[in-house]
Amino acid sequence: MIKRILIVGFILLHLVNLQSIAQEIKSFSLKEAQQYALENNYDIKNAGIDVKIAEKRVKENLALGLPQINAKANYNYYIDIPTTLMPDFLTPAIMGVNDNIYGLEPIVDVPEGTQYFEAQFGTKHNATLGAELSQLIFSGQYIVGVMASKAYVGLIEGSLQKSEIEIKDAIARSYYPVIILQENKKVFDSTLASLNKMLYETEEYYKSGFLEDTDVDQLKLLISDMETTITNIDNQLEIANNMLKYQMGIKADEEIEATESLNDLLAEVNRNYLLNTTFNYNDHIDYKMLKDQEKMAVLQLKLKKSEYYPTLMGYYAYQEDAMRDKFNFTASDQNWYTSQFLGVQLDIPIFSSGNRKYKVQQAKLELQKINIMDDQLKQGLSLKVRTAKANFNNAYLIYMNKNMSRDNAEKIYQKTEIKYSEGLSSSLELSQTYNQFLTAQIDYLTSILDLLNKKSEVEKELTKVNY
Repeated sequence: MIKRILIVGFILLHLVNLQSIAQEIKSFSLKEAQQYALENNYDIKNAGIDVKIAEKRVKENLALGLPQINAKANYNYYIDIPTTLMPDFLTPAIMGVNDNIYGLEPIVDVPEGTQYFEAQFGTKHNATLGAELSQLIFSGQYIVGVMASKAYVGLIEGSLQKSEIEIKDAIARSYYPVIILQENKKVFDSTLASLNKMLYETEEYYKSGFLEDTDVDQLKLLISDMETTITNIDNQLEIANNMLKYQMGIKADEEIEATESLNDLLAEVNRNYLLNTTFNYNDHIDYKMLKDQEKMAVLQLKLKKSEYYPTLMGYYAYQEDAMRDKFNFTASDQNWYTSQFLGVQLDIPIFSSGNRKYKVQQAKLELQKINIMDDQLKQGLSLKVRTAKANFNNAYLIYMNKNMSRDNAEKIYQKTEIKYSEGLSSSLELSQTYNQFLTAQIDYLTSILDLLNKKSEVEKELTKVNY
């Protein structure tokens, strides 16, 4: 009974471990992988943080026009109280009185010119406590700056959308090789199994004296080549999976599974839609971002012009000062002397030796550059889309051709297999048709990968954005 219990427990534990391992594998279709990447990709996360930073910058600029309160506390200890030279006004006055009223003459010579005597004013310990309230009343630069910061948020949001479009394309381009390699491995595993079966039969015929040893060696060579090819595919598949995980924002030690089949991906290739969809550059993310840059350039021009406008600031200040010969600022019988005032400050720009003028001229030139880029981008995007469609159509035609070639090569290889099994074909013919089939299979899958990548490129360029 104890043995039975231990065996049952071991089996249950093993099943639990298998279940936990199975649960750790994350399965994704292409759309699921793209959606996961939009939430976890490293670049997308940073782009989202950039949007939040831009929003905080708007609030930062708004805060500059709201009341500002600053407090200060200051303490000075004079090791040596500063000495001031005071004009000697007493000696001339006394001498004048003695001479004019009493007729007295000085018994010592009085130096000519103004004389000075040394005087020290103040105390050893001095403290100041104060606060100041300021309020921006009018500033053209502030108004335009707030507008520019809001426009900057739009530009950053456009950058986020561009990153999302690009990461969806990158995920597709990383996902396709995984599916292609998985399909390739299935075909080659099946071919390897067929070759091993043929090798067994050939060895039996060889033992019976019906075939030569070269036939056996030829098959062993084909099997060795196929095993090497499959090993290479396994390595490439691991690399492709790692690249996909990196793009999606998944840790390298986690396991993922691409669930799409090759037929699923090919079923989504809508040739007529992709080739006949009308392109409108106003919906393209690059053009949207250029228009945002144009808004920023216009606001930058307004900002430079606003430097000609005056700035008006209001403020209120309160201050208390204490002067002591001893450090006793907390003594209740000692006075603190209060001062406070209200004020306004008007700064009027008058002459800058052309500094402001040249800033305005530079901003105008930057705006002209963007207007030129506008026409250039329109033409460039139209050409890019036409080129992408042409490349896609060419890839589709190549795929159709490679598909037919692969089917023909597979039929030839299968017929040669049958003939070889019946002794109607040599191992050399089998080897030749095998290599022909292998090449056709690789070309076929390569054409599919190129077709899917070209499809993704067209879809990326036709993506419409609204913000």
